[in-house]
Amino acid sequence: MGGPFSGRQIQDKHDRGREGEGIVFSSLQSLLRLQGQVSTLYLAKKHIRARHIGAHRSVYKGRGMDFAESRIYQPGDDIRTIDWRVTARSGRVHTKVFEEEREKPVLLWLDLRPSMFFATRGRFKSVVAAEIAALLLWKTLKDGDRIGGILQNGEHVELKPSRSRSAALHFLRQLSDMTRAQPLGKNGVARKNEDLQASWTRLRRVAQPGSQVFVVSDFRQVTPAALRQLAMIARHSQLALFSIHDPFEEKLPQQGNLRLTDGKRNLLLNLGQKLWRDRYTQRVTQAAKALQDFTRSHRIPLVQISTADNDNERLLKLSRGLR
Repeated sequence: MGGPFSGRQIQDKHDRGREGEGIVFSSLQSLLRLQGQVSTLYLAKKHIRARHIGAHRSVYKGRGMDFAESRIYQPGDDIRTIDWRVTARSGRVHTKVFEEEREKPVLLWLDLRPSMFFATRGRFKSVVAAEIAALLLWKTLKDGDRIGGILQNGEHVELKPSRSRSAALHFLRQLSDMTRAQPLGKNGVARKNEDLQASWTRLRRVAQPGSQVFVVSDFRQVTPAALRQLAMIARHSQLALFSIHDPFEEKLPQQGNLRLTDGKRNLLLNLGQKLWRDRYTQRVTQAAKALQDFTRSHRIPLVQISTADNDNERLLKLSRGLR
């Protein structure tokens, strides 16, 4: 009656489609629901600012001046702002009044390379990145600013800044689809990555002076040449970095075997080998220190977010990157 599937079969199919939602992939509905957390993000930001007065730049960074009105000239007004047309028409000297242009375009750069499809606790790094992007998107729209983004998953998907809800839904739909995409291609081999230097060079070219730029990544395989692109972005834009990591990546277990694969080749590692673990820890520590030294030298906010963080911990950390 009514078709080839019973109601129970349809429900079972729907439930299977939801398996892993919010853990290994982000659905459009889950990203839409995050709109309700924006007010909490504002409170978290206020709390952080109260503890670190003067530690961050102004939220607004004027890119120009907009004409507001003309009024009667007053002693001390700059003669260069005299409104000659109104003065001639009224017979009294008027001066132009300007107000700071407050609109600040926002750009998101999201890392969705194969290394982001991983977690041993909490949520995949790709899911954490998608949820951070959604929170920033909803906050930006609430502030009345335009937001766009670049999604990097082996391809380069660029979305122009806009303040329309339809554009926001398109962005989130694209993002959701990419979190569902397999990090391995049809032949079982990892998709070819565009290196970070090339992608951040594109980001630098589209970032307007005075814009806010958020980079969300695990920063694996980052090079000094790639970081130089971020440094150039920071010269004319407000830049903040969100580094996502999994606890397993920082400290490996002291025993057991670990099987690694790139989809074509396999490698079995014995974690009981102390020398190998020490070398791995040394590389991870050096990479983390290099990133921290870079952000300190260029005064770029760096926020460390774990896949194991709960929603409240993530909101507090996220607020630190909002200036």
